[in-house]
Amino acid sequence: MGFLEEILRETRRTVDAPGYGQGLPELPSRRTTSFRAAVERDRASGALVVEYKRVSPGQSEPKLPTRSIPEFLRLTETARPTAFSCLATTPRFDGSPSDVAELAGSTSRPVLFKDFVVDARQVRAAARAGASAILLIARLSGLLEGTAPLVDLANAAHAEGLEVLLELHARSELSRVANVVADVYGVNVRNLDTLAIDRPTAAETLREARSAGLRPLLGLSGVADATDAGRFWADGVDGILVGSAVARAADPAHFLETLRRGPPGGTP
Repeated sequence: MGFLEEILRETRRTVDAPGYGQGLPELPSRRTTSFRAAVERDRASGALVVEYKRVSPGQSEPKLPTRSIPEFLRLTETARPTAFSCLATTPRFDGSPSDVAELAGSTSRPVLFKDFVVDARQVRAAARAGASAILLIARLSGLLEGTAPLVDLANAAHAEGLEVLLELHARSELSRVANVVADVYGVNVRNLDTLAIDRPTAAETLREARSAGLRPLLGLSGVADATDAGRFWADGVDGILVGSAVARAADPAHFLETLRRGPPGGTP
């Protein structure tokens, strides 16, 4: 059994537990802003989606330096990120929907609810947390019995006022999700079955996605430095998502500036 199937089963148990979503407001505390519009606004200089996370299972040292959400925001603010992403996955990642709610309630920038979404209850939790968008992963389609179809999850997200970031890895996944309505697309360089970085497969998928006109398009994961960011820019993405390297950086704002495609700072 690969990592993805294992984490899906663990996530399913978390979502099925009686206390899932407990403590979230019935309605978000603020009006959300468009994740898609923010990426499109900053695409010329390279949109930066900055992720708040505590653990990165795909790395040799999974535990990341501990920073509170207020500290994370303070240390990244001067780089003017395009948007934020926040792990809502409890098993193995130590995240929660409450983290998303705290982050979304502390910034005017759009926030992505990042989880292995298998159930409409997660979609509702994302909306209650004040997220602007939710991640759906193409690889999940048909992987685990009892998982809601991606089409239904995307429709549920839009009904809740959420935008959808649809994540791909292998080119073959494009045909599986042809009928899924998404607002933003992303290609993950990490194979979620093995957690190995596979840049050739991701590059092939990025080329196919561009040819299909899937925009805006993000490069996801695997950005440890400016060289890795440069690979994504060369592959024609509109933005990148970076998490673990920001968490480990002594000066997160400076590190983020080194990743930009164009002049530092982007569009105000």
